[in-house]
Amino acid sequence: MDLSDEAIVEEFRQTGDSTQFKSLVRRYQNRIYNAALRILGNQDEAEEVTQDTFLKVHQGISGFRKEASFSSWIFRIAHNLCVDVVRTKQRRTGVKVVSFDPQSTQNEEDSLDPALSLSQIADPLPSPAQKVDLEEQQLVIERTLQELPESQRTVVVLHDIEGFQYQEIADIVGTSVGTVRSRLHYGRLKMRELLAPYFDNYGVQTASR
Repeated sequence: MDLSDEAIVEEFRQTGDSTQFKSLVRRYQNRIYNAALRILGNQDEAEEVTQDTFLKVHQGISGFRKEASFSSWIFRIAHNLCVDVVRTKQRRTGVKVVSFDPQSTQNEEDSLDPALSLSQIADPLPSPAQKVDLEEQQLVIERTLQELPESQRTVVVLHDIEGFQYQEIADIVGTSVGTVRSRLHYGRLKMRELLAPYFDNYGVQTASR
């Protein structure tokens, strides 16, 4: 039976066995990289964030507390690094991204059409033709994500792609659950607006779960 993240962390803290830390890297490196890539839209920056994340995890693992899950903890580190990258780019360009993020009372069900859900861009067994269509859809979605303000993009990635719950996302990004719901709601609305012409024009349907 595979050990939980927390059990691996405890084993590493007690023994210093590098194979335990490597197990954590194997579990999370692709997820961290993919999330950073979707947030930042740049492969080099995503790779740097991934490397720096694990460096900080290694340096600070003694400070990990089990009140939060390890996944929330490591994604919070990655998120903070992504924010640093975004802020650095804003300072260099002199452009500030302003997020339209009023508090929303909308139910989370009033959101992106399930046919356009970001978590539904892969089919377990696609045909060659379907595979091409799905790859095209994924590219369109990846590009569209970059049109969102960073705060909304981050929440959409964490919830709709990584599957974190509202409270976990609030812990990761350092805000309230209400703000998370608001950012997700408006991020999804913007995604729906931006994706509609593509799906309407080409009649593309994403695969359902």
